Amino acid sequence: MADTWTLGQRTFTSRLLVGTGKYPDFPTMQRALLASGAEVVTVAVRRLDLSKTGEQSLLEWIPKGMTLLPNTAACFTADEAIRTARLGR
Repeated sequence: MADTWTLGQRTFTSRLLVGTGKYPDFPTMQRALLASGAEVVTVAVRRLDLSKTGEQSLLEWIPKGMTLLPNTAACFTADEAIRTARLGR
């Protein structure tokens, strides 16, 4: 039996979750995400600039097939975190 875990309706084989922050540029982030073998990547909703498109958009650099898990980084109150989590949904 394979070692898996389930989040909602999705089942994963890798227990590693990786983030999108702290990389010097998008190509480096993409290479790190691919090399990690992770299937889930966290994205800070408040730091995501949806006005960017194409190669300037963080979302374009996340490898296809990875599941996005929004997080509430940069929120300082419970109300902000709840609102941000709802936006991420």
